[in-house]
Amino acid sequence: MKKRANFLFLLTILSILVNSLFVTNISYAKDDVPKKVRVGYYENEVFEEGASDDAIKNGYAYEYYRKMSEYTGWEYEYVYGDFVQVYDKLLKGEVDLVAGLAYTDDRKDLILYPERPMGAETYSLVKHESDDTITTLYPSLNGKKIGVLDSAVLDALRYFLSDHNISANIVAFSDYETLFAAFDKEEVDLMAAETDGTYGRNHAEVLMSFGASDYYLCVNKARKDLLIDLNSAQEQLFAEEPNYASLLRDKYFSVSLTSRAFTRSEKEWLNSNDKLCVGYLNNYLPYSDTDKNGKAIGIVTDVVPEILSTLGINTVKISYVGYDDYDSLTTALSAGDIDVAFPVGGGLYYSEEDGLYLSNPVLSSITNLIYSNEYISASSSDFAVNENNNMQYYYIKTHYPESTISFYPSTEKCLEAVVKGDAKCTTLNGLRTNDLLKNRAYRKLSFRQLSYSDNRCFGVRIGNEGLLKIFNRGIGILGQDYAVNLAYQYSQKLYKHTVLDGIIDNLWIITTLVSIIVILIVIIYLRDRGRAVSAIREKELARNEMEEANRSKTLFLTKLSEDMREFVTFIVNNVNTAYEHVDEPHAVAFLGRVNNSCEHLLWLIDDIHDLSSVESGQNSDDDENINFRQFINDLKNSSSQNINDTISSYNFKGRRVLIVDRLKDIQITAAQIMKKVGFEVQIATDGTEALNIINAAPAGYFDFILIDIQAPNVEGYEASRQIRRINDRDKASIPIAAFSADAFRNLKEV
Repeated sequence: MKKRANFLFLLTILSILVNSLFVTNISYAKDDVPKKVRVGYYENEVFEEGASDDAIKNGYAYEYYRKMSEYTGWEYEYVYGDFVQVYDKLLKGEVDLVAGLAYTDDRKDLILYPERPMGAETYSLVKHESDDTITTLYPSLNGKKIGVLDSAVLDALRYFLSDHNISANIVAFSDYETLFAAFDKEEVDLMAAETDGTYGRNHAEVLMSFGASDYYLCVNKARKDLLIDLNSAQEQLFAEEPNYASLLRDKYFSVSLTSRAFTRSEKEWLNSNDKLCVGYLNNYLPYSDTDKNGKAIGIVTDVVPEILSTLGINTVKISYVGYDDYDSLTTALSAGDIDVAFPVGGGLYYSEEDGLYLSNPVLSSITNLIYSNEYISASSSDFAVNENNNMQYYYIKTHYPESTISFYPSTEKCLEAVVKGDAKCTTLNGLRTNDLLKNRAYRKLSFRQLSYSDNRCFGVRIGNEGLLKIFNRGIGILGQDYAVNLAYQYSQKLYKHTVLDGIIDNLWIITTLVSIIVILIVIIYLRDRGRAVSAIREKELARNEMEEANRSKTLFLTKLSEDMREFVTFIVNNVNTAYEHVDEPHAVAFLGRVNNSCEHLLWLIDDIHDLSSVESGQNSDDDENINFRQFINDLKNSSSQNINDTISSYNFKGRRVLIVDRLKDIQITAAQIMKKVGFEVQIATDGTEALNIINAAPAGYFDFILIDIQAPNVEGYEASRQIRRINDRDKASIPIAAFSADAFRNLKEV
């Protein structure tokens, strides 16, 4: 028997899977190309809007069309007209689908109905708000003019009037726009309408309902293939999203006439009250609380004003009163100290015990079981309950009647009791769980969702029907998503995440980062230390090599100069002796030139000797260095002809020279010598001034430059380099002689 049952179970599962595959792909089983489907599209407020090519489509029916296309792959072609026209086209086969048709015996043989309706509709009589001659009493309808669409609503209206012996004048319209316009202009006394498919009107009041029916997405009788696709799509939609139709209804019909038109009891409350006192529960964010300034905060402070604003109620002034425990809140409501309480819950039984009506849920939240260490079952456990929140007590007693309960003075104390093991578990509202458990004191706690959700509602004292309906009407328009979105804004205030929490939460990351940083610092230190030691070693080696080279150079130059001086002194002494014994003029001239050359050689030896004490290597490749002592000596000792020859042998073809020296006496001495041999002289005190003068002068102005190698600011060698870099080729190629100022001092002394 057991094997047979298992076999049947497996066979059932297999059948479901095969059927699912077939249903999912049925629209493409015959053809991969999407089917073209002609939709009869008519204008109808809320239900079906945008009945023209250039209009944006919207509404309950339009979205339902798009949903069916997701399952069938249909591609739509819209055919426009009023309701009567598109229905006639459906009968003639000129369109394939029309939405919003009620089932009637007359139509069943003319069009195809799917197995499931696309929605349900209530038919209501709507009167002008200012017309007091019409009441809910049937005789008040006699003789009145009632406008209605020429559709299934007309049949329902006729049946209603006949059934209640009402003699009224019926005016049938072919489209909704004309019907609504006639009502708005008061051309008819009442309107029989699908009230969920009609926008709310400030001047309208729903008088009574006179019928209801399901309505369908109907198919042309010749398109049975579309009916097969439609039935499969609707079954698939119901299996995957069983609440789709109700959600779609909430989305679009929240702005409909039934949602906006006040009933008589609502109007009575509004006419009798210009103030609304709202009581709320403290320490219960995101729902409600009192801040440090004594001001109400939480969802309650947003939802109540939004409900009144949405309903167009602007004559009622709102005030708030906070209560520390649930019993005080409900007692104040029963005593009439407040008009409405929030949040309340616990179900119908406990709300009756507390003497209040529950509104529709502002939002419905999951409840979490909070426990420590090992997983536990909630069915028979020891709960810690906040003694100030009866909603928690009601929830546990309703769903887990076998459990034991221990009371604590706050939610935080309940959590601490679970941490310490004084209680096995507690519960938290789902919108509060994550933020409350961020507290480090509760990090050992775990949670799981319980099977039963918990509603949070407004409470109104029993008998206050008008206020209850106002709140239910507003909640229906806003929807639960509105309150849920607000909840996240206030939940963040349940626990403020501190810097210490962040550090502790991310301690392993911080430890890892610190370790990496320390390792990097050590590596960098060792690398830099090795580089420093290596650099010091290299510098020391280079310094030693340089000192050794300098010592060798100094010894060489010193020995060389001493040897040259010894031999040159010998030559000079012998030449001086020759002067004393030779009387021939030519010999004397010859010996004079020898003597001059020897003096020059001695000066050169002195320079070599001086050079042995300083660093060398500062000459520029572009400099045309001249042994200026030889030049000066030739100027001093030669005849005018020799001077001209000497000038010619240095390629001086011009008559102008620039002298660069920092010392006044040197400038004067050098200028006098240059002027004696025919040069025009210009003076510069340093290399910078020399560069400025050369740049300012025209090309070819200077033929020669004499520059002190120790010129200030820019010394002679660097100034020579900069002159060679001048863009003007003629200026850059001026001959340059670098000299020491001592040369002119020696010349002056002579």
